[in-house]
Amino acid sequence: MKNLGKIVLSGLLASSFALASAGKIEEEVYVNGVDRDLVNLIESHPEMIIDHMDSNGFELYGPHGIKTWLRDMKVDFSEMKAHSHSKSTAANYPSFGEIEKFLKSMVKKYPNIAKLESIGKSVQGRDLYVMKISDNVSVDETEPEFKYISSMHGDEITGRELTQFLIKDLLEGYGKNKRLTDLINNTEIYIMPSMNPDGSKRRRRGNANNVDLNRNFPNWNAKNSSSRGREIETQAVMKFQASRQFSLSANFHGGAVCVNYPWDSTRVRHPFDGLLQDLSTRYSVENRPMYTSREFNNGITNGADWYVVQGGMQDWSYVFHNDLQVTIELSDKKWPRYSEIPQFYKENKESMLVYAEAIHQGAGFKLSSKRKNGTVKIKKIQGARKIDKGSYGFRGGEFFKVLPEGEYEFIVTVG
Repeated sequence: MKNLGKIVLSGLLASSFALASAGKIEEEVYVNGVDRDLVNLIESHPEMIIDHMDSNGFELYGPHGIKTWLRDMKVDFSEMKAHSHSKSTAANYPSFGEIEKFLKSMVKKYPNIAKLESIGKSVQGRDLYVMKISDNVSVDETEPEFKYISSMHGDEITGRELTQFLIKDLLEGYGKNKRLTDLINNTEIYIMPSMNPDGSKRRRRGNANNVDLNRNFPNWNAKNSSSRGREIETQAVMKFQASRQFSLSANFHGGAVCVNYPWDSTRVRHPFDGLLQDLSTRYSVENRPMYTSREFNNGITNGADWYVVQGGMQDWSYVFHNDLQVTIELSDKKWPRYSEIPQFYKENKESMLVYAEAIHQGAGFKLSSKRKNGTVKIKKIQGARKIDKGSYGFRGGEFFKVLPEGEYEFIVTVG
């Protein structure tokens, strides 16, 4: 496989796909081996999607024509079945209706600290539920805001279950466990178990339109950063994020075991690269299988160093909303047997709590009026890159940012 970089993609894989077609999955294969020239070529065409690369190879998704293109270049690949997990492995998982019933039962049992909101509906009309957990849950308090989102890839199911376990433990522990009580008393926690319920129903990666939602957000350098024309689930999350002031978050995936930190879309280092590595390691070190990984040093990896993702949620989250977000891969099997889920939760529970508690590493302020909006410049941040705005907007008379330890000067402009 030589001179791959000189190959010009013809109409077979046109790079002028409309926005609505970005991330469309029509063919999926597993490429055996990792040839960096081939990887670089694929990464230059966002209509093709690389995922879960390791020393053996990588998954490749995209439009019709990928298989023919690979064969023409004599690339070794194998077929990936649309449903790589059998009915037996899918058995015993709760249905969407059962998850809905569980979430509503938690709110009914703990109405003072739990509130369930549907931030929109999926293509097939399923509610996109978010659980808010806080001591004064019906009030928008001046507290740091944290969120977990799971299963934007419908066939990566482990996080959908683990977030339900976490919701239950947080609510049942309030008033009984000091650590959990302090976290709930001082934080507005938002947990979304399933961003792609249609995909999970079909046991596939894409949504009902078979679009990869983690290639459907505006890129950091996007000329079009609006939600118009994007998948309905993406639009719902974008609108939800814009309505809140999250400072730290994570999204859960499957197919590997590691924490992937920004950037995903460029190999330029994030202005908070050191902080992100520290936060990622705090998660991984509490999870022995993750921390002792043979694939990833200390169980963490820079996103773009692993493989480039265009249109991903984690980069968009920071660039457009100043919300530090990492991607957490929970299980090598995307859809393990349900009997394995309790063990995965046992391995991840402490990590999930430690990472959520990191929301309180930072600084902020509250103005006398919630009607005040403005901007904040933070000085004494080392290593800021061009990709970082250098200033941050705030609204509602409050601002909070997770920061490395140190002394900082906030320059606040109101109005």
